[in-house]
Amino acid sequence: MELYDILLQAGLMTSVLVMYLIFFCKRQTKHKGHYSQPGWNYPLKRWLSRFYAIGHWKSQSVSVHINELPRTDLYEGWDSVDVRATSADGATVLLGIRKLCGRQPIAEVTLYVKLSDGSSYRLPRHPDTITCLWDNVENAWSAGGLKIQVLEPEIRLRILFNGLLTSVDDGSTQHVDFKFIWTSGTKVVRHPEDWSPELAAQALAMEQWRDSKWPFLLGTWGEGGWMQCGVVQGRFQSFDQQGVMQKDEYLRLRGFRERSWAPNGYEGRRRSVTVTASSKDGTLVHLRGLSYRNILTQCISGHVRYPSYKVENIIDTDFVLQNFSETVDGIPKVYTINLRTKSREFSMVLRINSDGGKLLSGIPYQQELEYRTLAVSIDESSGSGILELGYEPAEISDPTASLSPPRTLKWLSENDVGSVGYCLPFEARAAACPDYVGGKGASLALLASVQDIEGYKVPPGFCLTIRALEKHLDANPELLAAIREIEAANENYDEANFKDKCIKTTELFINTEITEDVRNEILAHLQELRKSTTKQNLEQRFAVRSSAVGEDSETLSAAGQNETILGCTSDEHVLRAVQKCWASMFAFTSAYYRRQNGQPCACGGGVVVQALVEPHAAGVMFTRHPDRGDASRLLITANYGLGETVVSGSVEPDTIIVKRSEGNPLSIIKIELGSKTQRVTTASDGVTTEDVPEAERAIPCLSEIEALKLAQLGVAQEELWGAGRDIEWAITKNGMYLLQARPITSLERWTEEELLHELDTPILSDEDLTTFANTGEVLPKPLTPLTVDLVMRPLISGMTDIISTNMEPFEDGVVFTHNRTGLALYNTTYRNMPKKININIRMSEMAVHGRKVADQNIVDTALRRRTPDWTYTVQIIKTLLKCLFTSKRKMEDNIKLASAMNIQMDSNDPLQMFKILLNQQDIMSRLSWNHTVTSTASTSSQFIAMSVLLEGASDFTAEHCTEISKLLSSGDVLSAEVPLGLAKLARQLEHSGKLDQFKALDPKEAIRWLMTNLPNVHLEVLEFLKVHGHRAIMEFDMVTKPWVLVPEELMTILQNMKVTEKDNQEKKSDAEVIASLTTPKKARTRKVLSWVLPLCRRTVRHREATKANLILGIHKLRLAAIELGKQMVRLWYLPHHDLVFFFQAQELVNYITNRDPALLRKAMQRQQYYPKWCKLKFAEINTGWVHPLPAREPSVTAGDVKLEATSVFGGEVIARACVVKDLSEVHQLQQGDVLITHATDIGWSPYFPLLTGIVTELGGLISHGAVIAREYGLPCIVGAMDATDIFKTGDIVRLSGTKGLIEKVQMSEQPVES
Repeated sequence: MELYDILLQAGLMTSVLVMYLIFFCKRQTKHKGHYSQPGWNYPLKRWLSRFYAIGHWKSQSVSVHINELPRTDLYEGWDSVDVRATSADGATVLLGIRKLCGRQPIAEVTLYVKLSDGSSYRLPRHPDTITCLWDNVENAWSAGGLKIQVLEPEIRLRILFNGLLTSVDDGSTQHVDFKFIWTSGTKVVRHPEDWSPELAAQALAMEQWRDSKWPFLLGTWGEGGWMQCGVVQGRFQSFDQQGVMQKDEYLRLRGFRERSWAPNGYEGRRRSVTVTASSKDGTLVHLRGLSYRNILTQCISGHVRYPSYKVENIIDTDFVLQNFSETVDGIPKVYTINLRTKSREFSMVLRINSDGGKLLSGIPYQQELEYRTLAVSIDESSGSGILELGYEPAEISDPTASLSPPRTLKWLSENDVGSVGYCLPFEARAAACPDYVGGKGASLALLASVQDIEGYKVPPGFCLTIRALEKHLDANPELLAAIREIEAANENYDEANFKDKCIKTTELFINTEITEDVRNEILAHLQELRKSTTKQNLEQRFAVRSSAVGEDSETLSAAGQNETILGCTSDEHVLRAVQKCWASMFAFTSAYYRRQNGQPCACGGGVVVQALVEPHAAGVMFTRHPDRGDASRLLITANYGLGETVVSGSVEPDTIIVKRSEGNPLSIIKIELGSKTQRVTTASDGVTTEDVPEAERAIPCLSEIEALKLAQLGVAQEELWGAGRDIEWAITKNGMYLLQARPITSLERWTEEELLHELDTPILSDEDLTTFANTGEVLPKPLTPLTVDLVMRPLISGMTDIISTNMEPFEDGVVFTHNRTGLALYNTTYRNMPKKININIRMSEMAVHGRKVADQNIVDTALRRRTPDWTYTVQIIKTLLKCLFTSKRKMEDNIKLASAMNIQMDSNDPLQMFKILLNQQDIMSRLSWNHTVTSTASTSSQFIAMSVLLEGASDFTAEHCTEISKLLSSGDVLSAEVPLGLAKLARQLEHSGKLDQFKALDPKEAIRWLMTNLPNVHLEVLEFLKVHGHRAIMEFDMVTKPWVLVPEELMTILQNMKVTEKDNQEKKSDAEVIASLTTPKKARTRKVLSWVLPLCRRTVRHREATKANLILGIHKLRLAAIELGKQMVRLWYLPHHDLVFFFQAQELVNYITNRDPALLRKAMQRQQYYPKWCKLKFAEINTGWVHPLPAREPSVTAGDVKLEATSVFGGEVIARACVVKDLSEVHQLQQGDVLITHATDIGWSPYFPLLTGIVTELGGLISHGAVIAREYGLPCIVGAMDATDIFKTGDIVRLSGTKGLIEKVQMSEQPVES
């Protein structure tokens, strides 16, 4: 046998032996404690896993769709969303909601907040996380007071909490309110799809391969999820038991948000380690280790976000689970982990703090989670983080905290109940449908459904459904015609005309008899109701209340807008009351309220007919104190007699505050006597008002026992409804009655701060540089949301493509902050920084800033982010040359596109109209791209000119700057045509001899005067408007009104222009400009400039032409949006068409689809705050988080007039006071006034949108003025006695809703920083 054969057979036998040992040998894998250990064949198994098994397993695995909301296909295990974020000052948030799936799903909540001063807060039931039975919430996760709303999938979340937390420092339970916005800063990283093959192979190679399914061992437990890096920012506030603010901090943190699920729950999981860390330089690390029992004992995964925006998987680490914190007692103080990704190796030092806590999960307990805050160092860049250690519980036991009762009272939909007739008794299932009986009727039906169980009473009654009103309108077409007149009056709104239409309609309703079949059904149900009242020993008196569709909902209260008639006795009296209720829905205040809230004029309307009880006391109870929705304090207001005096705010009631906390009995902490001067009682013909005797005024109208029992009912109602409730109640000799339970609508209202930062680009590094140079010139004011979506995003996309073709997701050159645009310098000017600053960097700085900016610190930071790449330089040169060669073609394309752009609204349906607008995105993208190309070409030609002029110099001199300015300012450009055209018009007016007459005119009348008196000039003005009328300051914003829409502004300019005879300064030829230069030392420099200068001129003309036509395209988009807005006004979606610009695109789609009043209110808030936001000033260059400069405002000096009162809504404003002692004086009100009056009622509703604050002499925390102030977000104080005499209209006052005071102030012109 030859040697070759011997070696071949030996090799084959060895291969067979190795294969047997690897695949078929059943020897147990080595273990060290709970962990599998590498065997002798580990390297080969790891190699096979890396290059075969992992890819095969991933290709065969079923990928789960990325979804923000809980999975609907998971019936066992758990599903969760978590946010972990920290900041360098130690602030930390650890938030999460977990759904424990099963036959009856259960919700768990994780909530830990640490502020920068070290104070920290957690849930009162800590360490238990279990809260309540799971309840699905539309477009959100919600449990235990924590709500995580999805604003924009994979981009933006809103995180809300308004409830009780325990202070870790002193153990006290405090009311806490925070509203955070999460913004993603990286693409989604999925698990296991993006688990690095290297680390997955290490985990798999540790295991014993028993059969052919060994490649699929990694999927044994079926766990998965996805996560992103990003930022959390928002305000945290805590309050003591008296409602006094204790902590108030605006948090800005960086970290991760994660969606994860485990179909098998904690089965098999033995322990886990999760490290999330972020450093000041913008590096974010997520590292996780999982250990299961018997199989997959060491699974390490993770990824890193680098300052260059790259996100890379961790492919190797020296982190070993068995060597780190196997028990809680083994947590080290300092620990170093070395990590490697595709492009970089680094070390991460963890300094583990003692603060944190323990959480318990599962029923019974299945997981114990220890969490600690971290101070970290990532390659010497300091930062912070969170360490989470999961263990099997030491003993299996059930949670000590009890589950909150499930929400049982829920409104039903039309689909749930089917068709209905004209009337429904409270006992009918369909009576719980607000679409049929209105919000008030549906709530009463639900209250009645549990009254026997809960120990209170609801007066018996029935509801007229919307079908009754529909039948009435069908039988009386003149009523429908009158309603249509109100609808039509919304267009070109005039208050007097609108009121007139409303008055005519209400009178017509009152004087129109109810159609016979509806009348008969009402009387039949009334007959049954009389039997019920007799059975319950109630008088034959009835309350007839309006119950419009949409009122008393989660987002719209409409409290008191419609009629209530008390004390009806006869059948005819009830029928007349029904007519009045229907009529009241079209009275001015009610119709105007719907107009302001985007609800249809011809809304569906139900009516409640209910037995009227005769109480000795009645009033209103808020299960959460209306001052910020404090869950630790329950508020009761009460007066003698019927509750009408309390609801209307006509009498100062008693106020009782009850303390409530989890696991503790209710206790009264304050009883404040009201004046209680009058009460409403029943009378033979209805109700009457009588004076309360002095002796009864001096004592509370409720005993403490009654107050506590009432409070217990309130707490129970909150649990039944699953949220805070505003409850009307009455106490009679027969017991306690609940008369209404509506949501508290102001708790989730957006704050100004949230809206200011909602669209902010995430700042993930303290070293980021943001500049407003350049962008601040073109866009000096905040942008409206619709402009951001329809105009700016296509424009930014084009700019990003020019900067680089291989930019990472979220690596944008243009960023948003405070609703403004800025440039991210490390993604633009300094994206490819050389090791030493060269002339190219300086020229770029000159182009953007007009000066030198970069220093060695900026150079070092830029180089740490990205190493210089010669291929990037080649790519930029290619891009610049391509732009130069295609510039003219792009200009011609823009001219053609903009001219042909014809947006035809072929539908009157707002949704279809908006879709037509959205269909213009391709054209807008092309117009934007063309302008980006010509702008780049213009910049390129100017760079060439500057390079030639510098003659190889390494830096600029002052002379160079002067020469460059002289060179680039020469030549004609399109933008110069506007001032030249204006000057020409001014000269024509001067020469006409009628300039003085023209200047004396009202600008709105001037253009008509020109048509009559100077027709030739009028024609010139029309031609000017045709060519340039779409141009304006902030012309990129769709909300801007250019001259063609407001020609009176052009008239004002012409009236104030100084007339000059010269068209322009004397023009110089290119040769003369070049000859005047003094810095060129070489003859060929001037020669080359003579070639380059015409190129500069051409590219500038191309740039200006593409810009003009881009602006023309934006203007056509603007006109189409205005047409959409006007149609939405006609259909009662909007009170004014300009509001359309203050919606985001998706918000507008959602609003048109479902008329959600919260979305309209959000848009109205943006419009309200916009003028204030315009006044914000910023530094040219900002490092890290962007902050406005301190405002330089007129000095405010407090005067000698000051009044303290009860605060009902926070905030502070300095404004003109308007004192109105009677509603007839309301014409004095001006936009922006602080209203000072005796009291407000429903008649004031139309005037609240004008105000910036409210002060009333009369009223409590639930008075009409207080309720409306909270709904509109206005600073408000009540009980300001004699305010209408102390202050006078025209006074400048400071109103502090937060401190509860109003004072007269003096303003001086001397500015101060605020």
